[in-house]
Amino acid sequence: MIKLLRGKKRKYPGKSRSNIFVWRAIFGVMILVGSSVLVAAQTGIKKNVQTRDEKAILGNSFSGNQLKRFHPTNLLKALQVVEPSMIIDRAEEWYGSDPNYVPTEITFRGVKTILGKEGGVLPLIIVDGYEISMDRLADFDINRVERVTILKDATGTAIYGVRAGNGVIAITTKKMQAGSLRLYYRFDGGIDVADLSSYDIMNASQKLALEKSMGMYDGNDALYQERLRNGNTNWLKVPLQTPFRHKHQLEIEGGDSSILYRAYFLATPGNKGVMKGSKRDHYAIGTRLDYRNSKLYVSDELRIDVIYGKESPYGVFQDYMLINPYYRKGSGGQHSASVMGEGTFSEQVSPYYEASLSSFSKSRATRVMNTLNMTWQIMEHLELSGNFTFTKDFNKFDQYISFKSEYFSDLPLDSAELAGQYKIRRENTTIYEEDLVLNYSNQFDRHNLNVSLGIHGYAAKDYSDNYIGVGLPSDHMDYISFAKTYAFNTRPGGREAFDRLFSGYLSGSYNFDQRYGVDVSLRADKSSRLAPKKRVTMAWSVGGYWNVRNEKFLQESNILNQLVLSAGIGMTPGFQFDYDQVNPMYAYDIDNPYLNATSSSNKLGLVTLNPINDYNKKLKWRSDHNFYVGIRFTLFDHLSANVRYYNTLSKDVVTRIKDNVVNGSACKWNNGGEIRNSGLEFGLNADILKDVNGLSLGLLWNGTFNKNKLETCPNDFMTEWNESNQTSTLQLKEGKAVNAIYAVDSKGIDAQTGKEIFITQNGTETNQWEATNLVYQGDPTPKLAGSFGLLGSLKNWSFNCMFRYSFGSKLYNITAVRYVDEAFIGQNGPVDMMDKWQKAGDQTEYLGFDNSTTLPTSRFVESRNVISLASLRVDYQFDKNLANKLYMQDLHLGLSCNDLFHYSSVKMPRGLIYPFARSFTLSLQATF
Repeated sequence: MIKLLRGKKRKYPGKSRSNIFVWRAIFGVMILVGSSVLVAAQTGIKKNVQTRDEKAILGNSFSGNQLKRFHPTNLLKALQVVEPSMIIDRAEEWYGSDPNYVPTEITFRGVKTILGKEGGVLPLIIVDGYEISMDRLADFDINRVERVTILKDATGTAIYGVRAGNGVIAITTKKMQAGSLRLYYRFDGGIDVADLSSYDIMNASQKLALEKSMGMYDGNDALYQERLRNGNTNWLKVPLQTPFRHKHQLEIEGGDSSILYRAYFLATPGNKGVMKGSKRDHYAIGTRLDYRNSKLYVSDELRIDVIYGKESPYGVFQDYMLINPYYRKGSGGQHSASVMGEGTFSEQVSPYYEASLSSFSKSRATRVMNTLNMTWQIMEHLELSGNFTFTKDFNKFDQYISFKSEYFSDLPLDSAELAGQYKIRRENTTIYEEDLVLNYSNQFDRHNLNVSLGIHGYAAKDYSDNYIGVGLPSDHMDYISFAKTYAFNTRPGGREAFDRLFSGYLSGSYNFDQRYGVDVSLRADKSSRLAPKKRVTMAWSVGGYWNVRNEKFLQESNILNQLVLSAGIGMTPGFQFDYDQVNPMYAYDIDNPYLNATSSSNKLGLVTLNPINDYNKKLKWRSDHNFYVGIRFTLFDHLSANVRYYNTLSKDVVTRIKDNVVNGSACKWNNGGEIRNSGLEFGLNADILKDVNGLSLGLLWNGTFNKNKLETCPNDFMTEWNESNQTSTLQLKEGKAVNAIYAVDSKGIDAQTGKEIFITQNGTETNQWEATNLVYQGDPTPKLAGSFGLLGSLKNWSFNCMFRYSFGSKLYNITAVRYVDEAFIGQNGPVDMMDKWQKAGDQTEYLGFDNSTTLPTSRFVESRNVISLASLRVDYQFDKNLANKLYMQDLHLGLSCNDLFHYSSVKMPRGLIYPFARSFTLSLQATF
């Protein structure tokens, strides 16, 4: 028996460097030249203010107040409204409004890999100069945000090096203000209502009629009559609730020009989801102290977060869609049996029964972060800045399954004592991150020059362990210590991983007469996450802009208020593989008699090791070669637009090729792929009314189009990939999108036989599905996606209404395949089940109930157009005099409605794991 190595420290590349590596990052000498704007994003401590024209070069930038208008509590959802190129993974459509869901993939401007990697594809997330995880971003308090900048082109990402291969989300938090002691209180409270508008499932009478027409009650009319008398139960509403959630924040701030201080408290004790029992409560406390004199600036911030999560005991939402509506819940709100319809053709395990047990799934996260910033003004134009961040995360996940659960129904009688299960997983992460930057900034005559010298160090250790215990014979014994033994064929597992990064970057910016500007950057990274023989990467970029409006021939123009032309080119590397693709992995044989000195003939305890993976120590990182041109203009001081064309060629994409078996394997990893993403992004802001009798009204519209194309791929790899994925819609073909949809062309269902008629490559008809007939059906990337809406204000009132849209994409409707074409007559489902083929002459789009497997067919490839009302908000700012009468300096009220409706041209239920929700939030902010 072969068993993977466990309980050993996995020495990731760079482990042998120990802590000396961190101090080298601080005290090493490396010459750098950098733009103050880019370094400001990197260190979070720069005082230079970025100009409007420079913002047009680097990326899209949004203030915290803007984002709160689009969602009052969720930063990620607000960013989805304003940044159309940001695509959160498809799983979001399954998890809906689950408060514990954390995205595992976020992409900007298309797919850049073929194989993907463990942990998904995520951008680099920077807060005031230090990196945070996606978990922290998902829980990030939107009220802390001063500004968020999205960097996608090499001119913005190159300065962050290999970590920025998938883009950058750079967050700047609010700074403290000098003045007398102030107290801020913020309240966000509201309700969430489950959105079931996409569910069109059969009621009891429809399902019974379908079953009767199929002859399921022939000879058993008594069962039919009994179920008819049971009436109709809407099982979709059984696991749902309409929770009242509330969030409270208290902030104390004050100080003078030398010392500023802040204390921060956050509590969300009622952050419940729309499925009963689910929640994610968040508590936080933080302090910040700033000291400044003529030469020195020191800032230290400490923050501690504790988060309690709990999954709904009602399980997966789609299970309730499948329960037959003629079954009753039972008296007293409980169902007496774990199986409904036992012994009949429609026997079903009751998820409602499972919810009545003591089973649970919960988590706890404790996060500690301390950031120390220092700036020494060496002379008038020269300063030295340092940033040191310490992060500690503790995560624990517990899951208990009651011994009464149907999960254990298949246990043999002699193993019945093993019913009941408890799982534990613990994770412990420690991160040290350092920056040291020497910055020169000077303006002389009409010239403006910024030069920076800096180094960056990052060291992380991640430890986790997990184990499963079984044999808990009572619901009162709901902890791992009561387990009789480990689960069958399992033992305690663990992992210890190290991540080291040392970087030097040089960049600079020059501006002449506020008309011409240029930015250059170069960065070198040495990372333990790269292959042992390819540890060092380089990133570079050159960008520039021309502020045409400041030219003499346009300075007197009353029509053109702004005109900026920009362009840039560069290369950013990116992580694209996992540890086991570039390092050897081994397993030991636990049944070997020599193991642990069990053999009398061998007292040394020899261990038999077996290689278990293919690896390539020379595998390279992905290199994204990017080029863009852009234009930004304002007409008549009423119409502003920003348009950008980009073209990114991702080289050295990981694939597999055949190898000589003498080298240990018939295949090996290599850098044989190239993927191109090109497209257009635009933003439009039009002032319809501008302070007309106190009324202002503006139109916002943004959009993006991206074309993905596989330029190069080894033929052997494409053949192997296509053969292994021939029963899915995934195929690879040069010249087509990497994530394109492939299926066999279908003429539909033969009305006489109920069989599907397929069309072969040569145009003939057949009833046999063959993978050789798979053809390109379309691209799932929308031809145009973005948002539009109105923003306005009237005296003390302000309001906005924002829609999101997506047009022209292709979708393989897998829900129609699973819940209609492959439907089982003993379960409920969409009303389209009534249209399945039953007898000769039926004109229908779906196969009969004898079908259990539907292979990729063009019948389920649909054009998808989507429009949704993402945000509707009204705000009122109280007069200062009224606020003073209430002993306040300021008082602000807001009412937000989010995700009010969603229309899709494709008929499919959304939120099958956890339903979507319409949110209504009342926000109050008071300053004392």
